[in-house]
Amino acid sequence: MELLTVGKIAQTFGIKGEVKVYVTSSFSSIRFRKGNTLLIKDDLNNNVSLEIENAYRKDANFYIVKFKDFDDANQSEELKSKELFAIKDNNILKENEYFYSDLIGLNCFDENNNPIGKVVKIEEFPAQITLRISFNNKEYFVPFNDFFVKEVSIKNKTLIIHLIPGLI
Repeated sequence: MELLTVGKIAQTFGIKGEVKVYVTSSFSSIRFRKGNTLLIKDDLNNNVSLEIENAYRKDANFYIVKFKDFDDANQSEELKSKELFAIKDNNILKENEYFYSDLIGLNCFDENNNPIGKVVKIEEFPAQITLRISFNNKEYFVPFNDFFVKEVSIKNKTLIIHLIPGLI
């Protein structure tokens, strides 16, 4: 069972046991639905299930979440700073959609098959999602869109990028 990080509990919210969650998942509307189960790690690194009783989007980066059986701020205090995980489910992906964790580590090549680096991080900027690529001890950003990213092969761990002057 592969787990994906979907958020981090930032703080308690109110007096009824709700928490404010910084979301790191592109599928937040799916992940933070009422009745879904998310996982945290306990002090022994065991998975502990938390059922979502209620959740709503606070703003672009945060959800307010009420977990079942956490009925006051004192109970939810123990959740602060915990990362939230979900079980990886490829069925939620549409065509040409990818989990960030699957893109990190892909070897990048230009359209002539010349190596141009490796994806080290995915950055979400207001305008678009961007790949951070490292090559020869330098990092650069490539917009993750159809113009620049010509082919993604998770199986072969490769990514083909259309280069334009000044991109690297």
